[in-house]
Amino acid sequence: MQTLQVSFANRSGHVLRGIVTLPEGEGPRPFVVHLHGFGGSLSGHKYMYTNMARALAREGIGCARFDFFGCGESDGEFGETTLTGFQHDAEDMCAWAIEQGYADAAHLVLSGQSMGGYVAASVAPAVAPAALVLQCPGAAMWYGAAERADMVTKAGKDSVDLEGLTYAMAFNYDMASHPDPFEEARGYEGPVLIIRANDDKLVSSENCESYQALYPGSTYLETEGGGHNFASQPSRRMVEREVAAFIKASL
Repeated sequence: MQTLQVSFANRSGHVLRGIVTLPEGEGPRPFVVHLHGFGGSLSGHKYMYTNMARALAREGIGCARFDFFGCGESDGEFGETTLTGFQHDAEDMCAWAIEQGYADAAHLVLSGQSMGGYVAASVAPAVAPAALVLQCPGAAMWYGAAERADMVTKAGKDSVDLEGLTYAMAFNYDMASHPDPFEEARGYEGPVLIIRANDDKLVSSENCESYQALYPGSTYLETEGGGHNFASQPSRRMVEREVAAFIKASL
């Protein structure tokens, strides 16, 4: 297994920094671009994305994980982020990945968790990955986004404190300018895996079922426990196992 520190400039000239995890061997291999959640980073909650990338590498699958602009080690501040910016970054990450000699461009998989799942679904029609993985996709954030921001701005503020991060209401207003998440995701026709913990308090089963209805032939699975971040060993092992099996069966 090989780990690479990588970076590139997105379409706005900002540097995005990430980690690539590769299996043993040479030449192009199936390759995942995985998108992190809102306010998160490329390693995930308690290293869940790091461990997933290593599990994929053991199955012969490569993976790239980048911090979005304004997140983690990438350029910018969190208060500068927007949904549109996350979408552009995701498209740029995929374009970067298929230019790398170790990634099989014909077998590029787009994956995301929480807000990263929302972003992955919304750009999949344009990116057209070989397969799509949505881990507890957080599309529900879109509903009422402008109204929640109005409550803050009417109090004379333009941001709130999100556990130490500056959460600008410009993010919500930008998100509200987008179509309904399920309409924005419409048009992707490749294989889709949707996975959620059955005790997730942030993303409902109805949310995932709406994605499942959008993608004929898609697979929807639930882990037993673990919450929104699959925060138990059995839950995470199931996610790793099912994602790897889905990718291998889809390519």
